[in-house]
Amino acid sequence: MLINISQHTGASIMRVKLDNGKTYDIAAMFKPTKVSRSEAWGFFRGNLSAWPKGLMIPVESKTTLAGLFKWLLVFPLHTLSLLLLPFLWLFGYSTYAYAFFTKDDAEKLKDYRVNLQKVYEDLSDIEDQDEFKRRLKEEIAKIKPY
Repeated sequence: MLINISQHTGASIMRVKLDNGKTYDIAAMFKPTKVSRSEAWGFFRGNLSAWPKGLMIPVESKTTLAGLFKWLLVFPLHTLSLLLLPFLWLFGYSTYAYAFFTKDDAEKLKDYRVNLQKVYEDLSDIEDQDEFKRRLKEEIAKIKPY
């Protein structure tokens, strides 16, 4: 299927899956979301630097004819949404597609990785695999950021 339209949190979204396995939410590329101006600028710069990689998707991955058509739909829309980001930045906005993973999320993930490493170190002396798995599952449930 070229475009998969599904229900997610009450709003319909369009997802397109390319041949490289990545999915793109077309509606999220144009849905404004309030962030700080510095975050909005960072999202713009980060995604602008990824633009050339998107350009090379049909060349670097095994591409089918349907995948090429999907890319021809996604890439121009992605480019258009990137062009809108500097205007949204002026008002402290970005788009949901570029802002769903914020700095707060990155900090939580970093803390989670540190805590997970501690858990592995604390449980490293357990030799019984079943006991190790049980305790690991319990400890991970305690430190999950989400």
